[in-house]
Amino acid sequence: MPQEKIEWLTVEQIYEYMGRQVPLDTIRSWIRTKKLPAYKPGRSYLVKREDLDKFIRESRTTPDES
Repeated sequence: MPQEKIEWLTVEQIYEYMGRQVPLDTIRSWIRTKKLPAYKPGRSYLVKREDLDKFIRESRTTPDES
């Protein structure tokens, strides 16, 4: 059974993914305060795409109407 490939994002890629609407320092703050799960195998943080998507969904202030 093949394993699903994990998509990893850097802080800079998250910034681009969010349309440059959220400052890099804010993204790093979410990671440092453990609001956004991340890994730090070296000097840079890595975030799983699925964790970022979950964080965005759970941060929503109004119910999803779909």
